[in-house]
Amino acid sequence: MFQMLKALSVLRKVCLGLAALTVAGLIGGASQPHQASPDVQSVSPTGPLSSHATSNVTQAKAPVTTTKTETETQSVPYTSTTVNSASLAKGTTRITTVGVDGVATLTYAVTYRDGVRISRELISQTTTAEPITQVTSIGTYVAPVQPSCPNGTYINSAGNTVCSPYSGNAVPAGATARCTDGTYSFSQSRSGTCSHHGGVSEWL
Repeated sequence: MFQMLKALSVLRKVCLGLAALTVAGLIGGASQPHQASPDVQSVSPTGPLSSHATSNVTQAKAPVTTTKTETETQSVPYTSTTVNSASLAKGTTRITTVGVDGVATLTYAVTYRDGVRISRELISQTTTAEPITQVTSIGTYVAPVQPSCPNGTYINSAGNTVCSPYSGNAVPAGATARCTDGTYSFSQSRSGTCSHHGGVSEWL
């Protein structure tokens, strides 16, 4: 009987020891901090972290280059010339044609970069209005010297005023014939010359 009681006492101690170990294990396990599974990625408040650092450098914007065709007009200065005119008295001048500037159209290829002009090249030039040359007339007319008419004048068949025949020691300017009586005729036609002076002695 004593041996049986002793065995029960030992068994009771063993059970109590196992129970104590179990409780200690549970308490120890509860006190250990929770560790995340190595397979679970850490998540930041704003999302998963990238394996590469985000760059704060903004890429430079490529420049924009354009080429346009532009035109402009320019004046073409007129030139001047002179001509002789027998209808103007010698020593006088007159502008008979007024000069006018012409017009030329120039076409350019203009290149811009980001709105700023960087080049300008002339590709064509056309005269759209020809200039008009200015003409100045220079007088050359010299009026003939009118002879003195001692015997007066008369109107001939052509309507011109001429001197009546008269005598002289020398041939007077403008005389066309010497009459038989020694007078000089200023007739502008052969018909009727020296008719009242004995006829023509010599044609001058």
